[in-house]
Amino acid sequence: MNTPRPPLPTRPLPALLLTALLALVAALLLSPTPTRAAADYTQGVTAQGAGSVRIWFTPTAPAALVDVHYLPGGGLGQQNLRMTNSGGTWQQAVSGLTAGATLEYWFTYEKGGPLHDTPHFTAIVDGTGGGGGGGTGTFPITFRNDTRGAYTDAQIHVTVLGQVTPGQWSYMKPDGSMTHISHLDAAAPGHLVKKGISYPNMSFTLAQVGGTVPSPASIRGGRIYVSLGSPVYLPVSPDDQGWGGPDLRNPNDPNSDVYYDWYEYTYVHGQVAFGGNTTMVDQFGFPMTSRLRQTSSGYDTTQGITLTRAQVMQQYAGAVGAAYRPLQNAYRIVAPRSSDLFLAGGAQQNQLTAAIDQAWSHYTAQPFTLTRLGETFSGRVSGSTLAFTKNGAGPFVLRKPTSPDVMACAGALASGNDTEKQLGAEFCAAFNRGVALDTARWYSPAAYYGAAAANDYSGFFHSVGLNHRAYGFPYDDVNDQSTVQILGNAAPPTGLTLGIGW
Repeated sequence: MNTPRPPLPTRPLPALLLTALLALVAALLLSPTPTRAAADYTQGVTAQGAGSVRIWFTPTAPAALVDVHYLPGGGLGQQNLRMTNSGGTWQQAVSGLTAGATLEYWFTYEKGGPLHDTPHFTAIVDGTGGGGGGGTGTFPITFRNDTRGAYTDAQIHVTVLGQVTPGQWSYMKPDGSMTHISHLDAAAPGHLVKKGISYPNMSFTLAQVGGTVPSPASIRGGRIYVSLGSPVYLPVSPDDQGWGGPDLRNPNDPNSDVYYDWYEYTYVHGQVAFGGNTTMVDQFGFPMTSRLRQTSSGYDTTQGITLTRAQVMQQYAGAVGAAYRPLQNAYRIVAPRSSDLFLAGGAQQNQLTAAIDQAWSHYTAQPFTLTRLGETFSGRVSGSTLAFTKNGAGPFVLRKPTSPDVMACAGALASGNDTEKQLGAEFCAAFNRGVALDTARWYSPAAYYGAAAANDYSGFFHSVGLNHRAYGFPYDDVNDQSTVQILGNAAPPTGLTLGIGW
């Protein structure tokens, strides 16, 4: 709850009482009472060069003023400055700091008339003067240009979107602050235009940010679009509650001739451990790598693809079956689930139908049993339905999926209660990997993609990914085969580095 400052008296008081009261008020003004108002704002510290940082504060509601208070160290006392408002984000540059020192800071902000004080935050000033995350819960995201000279930093565009406040979408500005999406930005100075249609400009280039931006301390459903030679064009709904991503099944989509790829992550400081991944669930645009580090826990892993784009494109054409080759074009390789070819009514709508029929017939003739992670699913198919139990509880049912259901891990494989969806995910993974007939191989990666009837698209990206990991279909995290990186605690990573290849 916010704690407003006590008002000054409005009528005469005895001298001693007045003196004591004024002393109390002065003490309160010099020693703000911390409040738990994290839902009211986001804040952080961004590197600005050796010994210099920018402290920023973004209130969820417009504020008439924001002051920053900080202790710079080195024997200097508390500094109090009125911050500058830039598009709803209040900022203050601070210089003359010492590398390795702890910067303690806090804010006073106006909301609805009263002034409110935040808790104290800390950030470690690193060797370049940047905020090192630490007590703020933020961490640096570094973009590394690995395009081998094909694109300059000024030609690499980044668009970061996510829910900083649950249920509300924001995008990242070049200064690292997060701002609520607005359809009005499609008419703002600097907006994007393609084929006569205007779009908000929610992107920045690597050159604009020096290759590094701070992650918010809280972001859900975060998506980092990276595009080469052009920003991505993303419309915002008229009610400012949603935005539209690229539509791979729409030939008139403004991004159809844009080279793009993305990274996705979720992280809430102190509540939700960082989890993120590169992905080919919808498409492959160009190779990306992600290195996630957390010094305190010793976590340091790198996932993704290090081949050149030309190598990936050439190897794909020679590795997959004829049904999957038309998924490739000059700009990308489209995933089966995102292509009309493999959906209902498409030329390849029955690509895995024979394998599904065979599995359903197999589990009609003999019982189905799967034991994994201390849980046992048992049952038998009758007609088009698998009736089963989980650890003896049930019964539950799983309907026979179609080939499009398998490619998208949708329909029959994503319906029913949680237990039914759980087994649906297991079956989806087994069908995509070509091991549905033998549950003994469902958790044996060496057996994956060896059968004729499997998802060749996913199998190929596992063959070229570091550690044979990829996110080739929506439930590729079953048996830990995806590129997802998850920390074991809700403290901030030391850093995330995204390599952008070509």
